[in-house]
Amino acid sequence: MSRCYVTTYCPVMYLNENGKEVLPPCLPHKLRNLVINSCDLHLIEVVDIIKPKVIIAIGSFTYEQVSKLFCSTEVGPAVYPLLHPAPSNAVSYKKWCSVANDQLLYAGVPQIIARGN
Repeated sequence: MSRCYVTTYCPVMYLNENGKEVLPPCLPHKLRNLVINSCDLHLIEVVDIIKPKVIIAIGSFTYEQVSKLFCSTEVGPAVYPLLHPAPSNAVSYKKWCSVANDQLLYAGVPQIIARGN
């Protein structure tokens, strides 16, 4: 289990004037690019330190961004998507356990945890 590590693509939360979270893709263009570049650097540093074999990217935005950073499994970790259990998406929210289980099985996560590497 020492080889499992959880981090976030964007380690900063942005809020609008009403206190509602604003996700990086919804930020104003200039700020969005700065935030995404910072998030990319953050994740590159984490991966450089941890050296994972597999990255599970939760949500389509994160999966797209992480896949761009680590597009070659020859030089970096394999990147797999995991459906985000967003309450705003009734289908993903209701079926999340089943879909997440299938996606984690496909990525080989149970085997990685069982082997301990």
